[in-house]
Amino acid sequence: MVKTRDIAILGRPIQLQERSKAQMKGVTIGDSLAYKFYDGEIHGMSLLFAEPKGKIAAPRSLYVTASNLTSLFQLPTVFLLPSCPAYERQRLIDKDVYFVVSDKFAHLPMLLANERIRKTKMAKAMTPVAQYLLLYHLQIESIEGLAARDIENKIPYSYASITLGITCLEDLGLCKKVSDGSKRKVIHFDKKGRKLWEQAQPFLISPVEERIYCDELLDEEHFTICGINALAHYTWLNPDPERTIMMTVKQLRDFRSSNVLVRPNEFDGNIIIEAWKYPPVTNIDTKAEWVDRLSLAISLREDADPRVEGEVERLINETEWKD
Repeated sequence: MVKTRDIAILGRPIQLQERSKAQMKGVTIGDSLAYKFYDGEIHGMSLLFAEPKGKIAAPRSLYVTASNLTSLFQLPTVFLLPSCPAYERQRLIDKDVYFVVSDKFAHLPMLLANERIRKTKMAKAMTPVAQYLLLYHLQIESIEGLAARDIENKIPYSYASITLGITCLEDLGLCKKVSDGSKRKVIHFDKKGRKLWEQAQPFLISPVEERIYCDELLDEEHFTICGINALAHYTWLNPDPERTIMMTVKQLRDFRSSNVLVRPNEFDGNIIIEAWKYPPVTNIDTKAEWVDRLSLAISLREDADPRVEGEVERLINETEWKD
């Protein structure tokens, strides 16, 4: 019979199920002797709990143990600690080690993020990270059947942000979180390719936060091409004479404060800069020369030029769906 144990995290009762030795295959002998292991779930997120049998290891050792266990089981690892002084708690937080101390303290950023979103109304539009996840799935690599932890090394967002993005997609009815048979929650899409893209249309947000002009950019960093010139790259449209580039909202703010932009204004210039709400959708180790097709289509859907409208449709029709 599986042994269970009841605990409370910040006043919320949770039932844990102790793992058998067979379920801990691959764990080092040292960790097997030092901890009891449990499965638990909160807010639909599966977690692996590790409870020290004796003396609590140093924060550095806990970090290494958590990293090894998370990599082995693809589950966030949380330490159950009977006590922990304030200075030790801060060292654990600095190393991003998840822990619970009795019912007094908890460092569980991914769960607190989920708690915050569940206290708000259900999403009615995409968040930037949710849109990034969807467009990555449609164009770069399928994330069907993956958990948030599996996606963490694929896109430029933290684990906590990814879990929020998945929750947003689920709220909008674009995906479901389902069990994969090993207590993990993974993503499942009922629709694929063009059908999923069309289902998402009412919820998509323009990636462009702001658009400005300048005469020169005193920075040699690589910038991804967007706007009409990116559309011209993908289709038969002629490019505009102005250089059109994207950067993040933070980059634009930093450039403004450091005088990198020469004569920035809202009307004209040699360079058109679009400040985007999310980075280029691409493989994480790749510098994108052009913004992705679908983000480009979304960014241009308010353009009244019939030539642009026609080429945007061509852009979508020629997309190679990856799911």
